Amino acid sequence: MQQSQAEITQQSPQQYLISGTVDFSTVPDLLRQSQGFFAATDASANNTVSIDLSQVDACNSAALALMLEIVKKAQQKNIEAQFENLPAILLTIAKAYGVEKEIRELCR
Repeated sequence: MQQSQAEITQQSPQQYLISGTVDFSTVPDLLRQSQGFFAATDASANNTVSIDLSQVDACNSAALALMLEIVKKAQQKNIEAQFENLPAILLTIAKAYGVEKEIRELCR
C-alpha cells in the first residue's frame, strides 16, 4: 500500500498552497509544516495568512481537523487564517459533522 503525500508550499509572504492528499497519514506532517505560516508572517502586516486548498487531490475528516488546528495556532499569534478554494467534499464532510457554518466562515 502506497502512503499518501501532501505538502505545503509558500506562494507569497502570507499565502500558502496545500497540495496532495490530506488524510490521517499526512496531517501530522502538514501540521509541522504549517508552523512556518506564523513565523513568516510579519506582525506589522495585515496579520492574515491565506491557505489555498485548490490543489488538494483527496481529503477526509482529517482535513477539517487540520484547518481548525491551523486557525487555533494562528489565533495564538494574533493572526487570522483564511482558506480559499475548499474542495466540495470537505464541505460535505463539514455538513455531516454539523460544522459547515463554522468552516464556511473560515473561507473567503
